[in-house]
Amino acid sequence: MTAKAPCPILFIESSRGLGGSTVSLCHLLSGLDRKVFEPIVVFAREDQREYALDHCGPAPETAIVPVSRTLAVSAALRAVVSPAARIRGLGPALSALPALLDDLFLTLPTVARLYRIARAHRVRCIHQNNGFDVASIVLAKLLRVPILAYQRGREWNSPAVRFFSRFVDVFVANSQATREIVLGLGIPPARIRVVYPPVDVTTFRPGDAGEARREFGMTADQPCFGIIGSLRERKGHRVFLHAAARVMRALPTARAFIIGEAAPKDAAYKKELFQLAGDLGIRDRVVFTGFRSDVKELIQLLDVVAVPSIKPEPFGRVIIEAMAMGKTVVASRAGGPPEIITHEENGLLVPPHEEEPLGAAITRLLTEPEFATQIAARGQQEARRRFSLTTHVDAMQEIYAGLIGDDRTPRAVAAVAQEGRS
Repeated sequence: MTAKAPCPILFIESSRGLGGSTVSLCHLLSGLDRKVFEPIVVFAREDQREYALDHCGPAPETAIVPVSRTLAVSAALRAVVSPAARIRGLGPALSALPALLDDLFLTLPTVARLYRIARAHRVRCIHQNNGFDVASIVLAKLLRVPILAYQRGREWNSPAVRFFSRFVDVFVANSQATREIVLGLGIPPARIRVVYPPVDVTTFRPGDAGEARREFGMTADQPCFGIIGSLRERKGHRVFLHAAARVMRALPTARAFIIGEAAPKDAAYKKELFQLAGDLGIRDRVVFTGFRSDVKELIQLLDVVAVPSIKPEPFGRVIIEAMAMGKTVVASRAGGPPEIITHEENGLLVPPHEEEPLGAAITRLLTEPEFATQIAARGQQEARRRFSLTTHVDAMQEIYAGLIGDDRTPRAVAAVAQEGRS
């Protein structure tokens, strides 16, 4: 009997930067059973494709389709039309005109480019890697194939989004917190699954921090804590710096690390953080690393990783990466982190916006080594158990198989699959 050919799936990565969604997709592709599924991957940026070709196992077919941005004429019209609609009571029809222009001049050309790629490879399913996307939904309907949308956080809840979301066959939420957002769009629970992002424990594992400590002139026993991620206000850097000042009053030799860079639009925020560190009298003990491609190596030198987001994180990838590396984590008690961390079991949770509890939690982990060691050990075990690549891939492959009617894949771990059905 002739063996079945692999089923072609079109993966669309339409984020506007190289970040967590691209990393998660690469983890998935690296574990995908290529005898069953053939990935064709469309990226929005060349740096995403370059990263994927280095990190996703056997090189898949790839293409670049840039993300379409809002037309200047549409943006200008939006500014004029919205007040006019409110003043004259013209209602939703006039207010929707700018969005319709976007669909006409931007979405349709994108659909055309994706259609040519999909037809050439005879794809049987679409995996939209960044949640709701009109172009992907239209493409799926033109091709008459099912579409899966991996939802990674908040979605704009508008009549247009609610309308088009009805045509997504399955939403996969990256946390229960994100599932609630999708439910808010009016999507029935039966069409939502929860599949947590994975961590590659072969890459994110405990290691020697000696080289990183030498780079920054730190001794082996010097207390060290930090925050990781792009310099954006929602990440809570101000709270972190105020908490750092409290930690350093208790531990004068401690060093704080701010690992990440600001986008051009956030340059003023970056400048403000430098100024705040100076105003707090800790500028000489705070290291702003800027962009680093070796984040994993920098995590090695941190005794405590802080995730003090002032807006709820949809999930919190850096949490599971740090836990897998045997690091202790303190995170805001909002959004996805409470689904990962059980307070005082495998990490610590603190209220968002509040510097005093954050500073106290970091200080506790730095000054109570036995407690910190227990927390780190349980965190590493939890990361390996709940967020393994195998668990993630099995769950996703079961969803693909259900969408396309392929019975060659093993059933996903029951507990993970059940989360989305409850």
